[in-house]
This record gives sequence, structure tokens and C-alpha cells, in this order.
Amino acid sequence: MTLGQITTTDLNGWQYRAIGVLDSLVKAAIKAERYPLDWTITNSGALRGEVTKFGRLSENDRRSVFDEWCRVLDADASRESNRFEGGTRLTAVFQHPTNRGEVRGSLVLDIDAPLDDDQD
Repeated sequence: MTLGQITTTDLNGWQYRAIGVLDSLVKAAIKAERYPLDWTITNSGALRGEVTKFGRLSENDRRSVFDEWCRVLDADASRESNRFEGGTRLTAVFQHPTNRGEVRGSLVLDIDAPLDDDQD
């Protein structure tokens, strides 16, 4: 099947390449005892790593995890944006070279807005 000039073989190949990069990132993280991210691979072969907010980490620890992954992946400086539901989203993009081209990705950290003192 062809979608414009991109074939499903292209899309599957890009995902397969991203799987290889993710495999190497996770293996390196295990060896370095780095806190894991929630990873997603898009249909175009991009990686998205998110620092979960459902774990046991404090906001400061979550920020440290985000900063460490940004450093390890040599990500661009993070951008800060306001989330629709309140709070802040930090996003940093990275590129990881392979022998078949670059795998692009992003790192994400969502920080909830502080609760008002009058909320229960």
C-alpha cells in the first residue's frame, strides 16, 4: 500500500529501526541504573519518552529523571508550554543516529499545577 510517496513498507521499516534504538537505550539504562521512561513508537518511527507521573517519584525527582535523559540523549534545550488542563509541559527533542538514518524523538515531562489552598 502506498500513501502518497510513502509506502507501508517505509513506515514499518522506520518503526523497526526505532525499536532497535529503543532496545539499545533500555539496555544502556539498565546498565546505568537509570530510571525508565514510558516509551511510545509512532507509526513514522519517532520515539517518545515520558516521565510517568503515576510512579512514586516526587516532582523534583521526576524533573531530575527528565534532565538526566535529556543529557544522555544530547537533547535540545527543553521547551516549556502551558497544558490545557493546567500545569506545565516540558518537551525536549533528540536525534539518534543509526547506520540506516536518524531516529528522531522527544522527551516529555508534565508538571501539574499546584493545588489551591482552599481545595480539598
